[in-house]
Amino acid sequence: MDTYTSLLIAGFFFVMGAAVVGLIWYVVGLTRRIRSKKKGITSGDANLAEVAGLLRDKLTQDLVVEMDGKTFRTVQELSSGQEHKLNIASTVLAKWLSMPVPEPIPAEEPVATTPEIAPEAAMPMPAFAEPMEEKLDNIPPFMVEPVEEVKPVSTDLPDLVGGFIIPPVKPAPAFKSIAMQINDILQANLVGTPLESRGITVNDAPDQGVIVTLDGEKYSGVKEVPDEEVRKAIKAAVLEWETKK
Repeated sequence: MDTYTSLLIAGFFFVMGAAVVGLIWYVVGLTRRIRSKKKGITSGDANLAEVAGLLRDKLTQDLVVEMDGKTFRTVQELSSGQEHKLNIASTVLAKWLSMPVPEPIPAEEPVATTPEIAPEAAMPMPAFAEPMEEKLDNIPPFMVEPVEEVKPVSTDLPDLVGGFIIPPVKPAPAFKSIAMQINDILQANLVGTPLESRGITVNDAPDQGVIVTLDGEKYSGVKEVPDEEVRKAIKAAVLEWETKK
């Protein structure tokens, strides 16, 4: 073999070796850059430092610890310093996992709006009659009808004899106001009912209105009476009075 051929072979192997070494250095540098990028992504805070990472073997399902750029499958593979750091990290992790989980704040429920209730339609009143409560509360002033003057009885004999022949005129019955007449009808209607014992009366008021007495309490007008059954009983008495007048 001549010298030229030997130099050619030596140069070829030199180039191949340099290419292999350069490729190895490139792969190592690329790996370091990838790891540094991962660390930069996982630790955005400059105060955070990576202690260890946990991996799982897909075949054996065993945990593998990644620490200082190396992986360890057993504790025996760790150095004393690495084992100490891992023990501290596991203690802190156990304490962190035992912290109570804050209860979620319940979402505020929308306030349900109460539907407006339409007022009940008033019962139709008879065409010939006004509303009972309005009529009873607005009773016109009661003017006392003039009572015929009673003449003094004479003791003279002619007058006495004339009295036997012509009977004397009977005095007119006592005047009763509208409220008193309605009260008489009301008392007659209450006999034998649960309302009889509640002391219900209808009387004239000083201001030309009416006063209703119920359970010892006085109310100025039928509308002020709180008991619906009592108001109905008074209305019935007013209707009966209207039919009799």
